[in-house]
Amino acid sequence: MSESMPGRLTPSVFIIAGAFAALQIVSTSFGPYGYFIDELYYLACAHRLDFGYVDHPPLSILMLSATCTLFGQSMLAIRLPAILAVAGTATLAGVLARRLGGGAYAQAAATLAVATGPISLVLGSFFSMNAFEGLLWTLCGLVLLKLLQSDEPRWWLLVGLLFGLGLENKHTSVLLGLGLAAGLMLTQARRHLLTPWPWLGGLAALLLLAPNLVWQVAHGWPSLEFYRNAQLHKNISTPPLKILADQALFLGPGSLPVWIAGLVFYLRAAAAQKYRLLGWAFATLLTLMLLSGSSRPDRIAAYYPILFAAGGVALERLAQAWGDIWLKGATVALVLASGLFVLPMSLPLLPPAQVAAYVQAVGILPKIERGKTSPLPQWLADRTGWEEFVADVAAVCRSLSAEERAQAVIYAPSYGQAGAVERFGPALGLPPVIASHNSYWMWARGRAIPEVLVAVGANPNDLRAMFTEYRLVRVHRCDYCMSWRNEMPIYVAKGLRVDFGSAWERAKHFE
Repeated sequence: MSESMPGRLTPSVFIIAGAFAALQIVSTSFGPYGYFIDELYYLACAHRLDFGYVDHPPLSILMLSATCTLFGQSMLAIRLPAILAVAGTATLAGVLARRLGGGAYAQAAATLAVATGPISLVLGSFFSMNAFEGLLWTLCGLVLLKLLQSDEPRWWLLVGLLFGLGLENKHTSVLLGLGLAAGLMLTQARRHLLTPWPWLGGLAALLLLAPNLVWQVAHGWPSLEFYRNAQLHKNISTPPLKILADQALFLGPGSLPVWIAGLVFYLRAAAAQKYRLLGWAFATLLTLMLLSGSSRPDRIAAYYPILFAAGGVALERLAQAWGDIWLKGATVALVLASGLFVLPMSLPLLPPAQVAAYVQAVGILPKIERGKTSPLPQWLADRTGWEEFVADVAAVCRSLSAEERAQAVIYAPSYGQAGAVERFGPALGLPPVIASHNSYWMWARGRAIPEVLVAVGANPNDLRAMFTEYRLVRVHRCDYCMSWRNEMPIYVAKGLRVDFGSAWERAKHFE
């Protein structure tokens, strides 16, 4: 099949992507779970539009704000952009396979590998910038493929624009830049550096990132502090073999042959001589993962659709060379079986008790951050108990006198708890909430001194030092939430006896 005249895109690409989107809509609409912890925080960010936030750039928050304005704040409304982004990524994997000369099988295999992977199932089930990262990286891959096929360096300008959008969506997209830079230097494509276009592309990316860079400078580079603390306190130091095993698990065990075939195709196949850059870029990303000891398999997951596309083509050509239709059927069956195996622990469909029993039965409970445990995977555990938590806070507030309620401020230790109070509190008449976590800490600087503090999860020693009186009123409990949220004490403190501004500076928690 000619590179310049690729075949038609098979309808199965759209069928698979559509089925993925439909499954996500059903799970959000009828599943027994609530908002994910990060969604509550992102909604709070969307009400405070800015050129940056402590832990992420502004692009995804701008999209969320527009979504809320147009469609409201329901779970389905805010998740539709993420669902469409991941479904679009799966579709683009099929388009990439087509551009590589793949037929119907290659396109369908690439799309299916993306759509059934645990990482896609999870990221498509809640709003976050991670869903858009995969779409932007895969679009970069598609443009790079066009560039390498045409040997036309002007396409670097569009690559730079997409890379800049990626950086404005998520700072970790810098990894893609490092991978592409290595691939460029290690292959014949480095001759493009003698033209102005790669440099103009880099300038375009920098200009797109400039508003966030200005914000970072104005606020003392808070994101650098956040990333440093996250690496020190949240990351679980992971040995290389465990990192490789986690890559296989989170991308889908059944898809392992597809992406390995894709990597070999890019690096070794004679027909892929032009595309070596794409192979070396991934090899660089994987090497960085192994050297860093990162416990976050999602850090480079956005690149895999580019591998799946090449893997579909490689397996299709291998089956044609061997005259073996069973290879095609076996690969599809393996990918589907893998997707069905991980489905109960990936999507918010089954009740928590059933998911906990399934996880225990299969013996797989991924842990990606230090000090957090639950009977459920974190991406499900952090969707439980939010309305019950706010109800407990409301009960404490109702115990206050009318005068105390008028002077009260709620303190929460986490952006998720603060976001939950913001989302559900107004209907219950709750007072304002502050938190010392990430951007919430910045938003509370310079606030009026709280006369009465409803303190969630506070250390009693801190309350004793800061207030003349305090009392424990309630303890919030949740069966399936992450362990740090269970047995959460709720105090009422009065009579502030220290400088609140100084105390707030010390309370900062960027992580």
